[in-house]
Amino acid sequence: MPEPSTAAFDAEVARALRSLEADSAVPALDPLGDPAGAARALSAESDGAPLLLRAAPELGAPQRDKDARFGPAPRDPVWLRIERGASALRLAPLRLAGAGRPRSGAAGAGGAAGAGEGAAEPRDAVRVEVTSAQGPCCTAPSCTRERTHVAAWLVLAPPSRSPASPRVAAAQRLLVAEAQDLDPGRAEALVESVAAPLAAALRVPLVTARGTEPPGAIEPRPLPEPAPAPALTAAALARFAIRTEGELLVLRDHASQGPRGSATRNALIGAALLVAALALWVQVMRSASAGDSGIAIGVGSAAALLSLAGYAFLGVARFSSRYAARSAPVASFGPGRFVVAPWVSRTGAIDLRPEGRLGAAISAGEVHAVGVQPRGDRFAVEIDTDHGPIDALLTDREDVARYWRDAMDRAVASVRHPGGPSAKQRLRARSQAQQPAAAS
Repeated sequence: MPEPSTAAFDAEVARALRSLEADSAVPALDPLGDPAGAARALSAESDGAPLLLRAAPELGAPQRDKDARFGPAPRDPVWLRIERGASALRLAPLRLAGAGRPRSGAAGAGGAAGAGEGAAEPRDAVRVEVTSAQGPCCTAPSCTRERTHVAAWLVLAPPSRSPASPRVAAAQRLLVAEAQDLDPGRAEALVESVAAPLAAALRVPLVTARGTEPPGAIEPRPLPEPAPAPALTAAALARFAIRTEGELLVLRDHASQGPRGSATRNALIGAALLVAALALWVQVMRSASAGDSGIAIGVGSAAALLSLAGYAFLGVARFSSRYAARSAPVASFGPGRFVVAPWVSRTGAIDLRPEGRLGAAISAGEVHAVGVQPRGDRFAVEIDTDHGPIDALLTDREDVARYWRDAMDRAVASVRHPGGPSAKQRLRARSQAQQPAAAS
């Protein structure tokens, strides 16, 4: 049986898909998680069936809280129902809480509500545009290489009954594909292998750095890599999603409430500890009144510890209850490194410091492999590193685990510094080689 929170999430996803007249069991395309698979599906001959595609809304600006820097507040991805040969499409949020309403807090994390944060609605595609930007390869002071980030955006016309001004509404964009690589041509080829057939399917122009290709004259792009596996169904795909958030590539669990999920438990623990502490303080006063100072000191010490622990649990519960995001990060991938279970702000934005709940960031060059391992009746995506294996993601389905194993493997490769072992790895290998000699 699925966990209650997952069952509720699955029901909300199914409701959102029904608003698009789509079924949870149909295959869905996710160019951000599987660009090659999506490119092949978009380039295939049409059988007349509509396409179900997942995309990501544009995010806001990075955030700052005192001395800490955070990425932008996250937003849920959206579903698109596309009919080949027509620029008209239908857009729905990732999930609907009921009767066409978005789940509570839809706009809280990202400011104002935007594309995909209400009931399903018809929209018109205007164009698909491909952009690129340069960034550092890694954080090493001696590295002068630059990594190119290429993204494909689907630009939407303003809603027919949008309350916003046409200029603001027309700026809505959905991220449909992205890649980063030290070789700009390789990143561009991968993204355009998705952008070109998508623009052709929607009969809209494709805008790249080389110019604008009008509908009907879009050149087909070669597929740079084979699709590793068949597409997941919409129900299987919905829970996890990967995309860039500012300068980081982030994999999120959208069925998780994040810190908010433990707020009630922490509050109850804190209250129980304070009740126990109160009983001990009463005993302290009785012992002191009876002149038994030894018992009073001992019981008072225990009461003080319980009071501090209770106050700490209530403080954690207070912070957790204010967590506004509707997802929790699984891992983040930055220049030359990655973090499993990164720290977040109350809006769910990723803390940009190279550390997380499991410790400091790990160099991408120290990753040996990303694999799938059984964990009882579930499956874990395991990242094997110089520091040992780390379970980054846990799911009930092996095909889902393998899908995100491939996505995380590409993510690690996209941020890894090129070349051989680092100085730290060489020093560690030398130390390990010297240990048997010293023992003999």
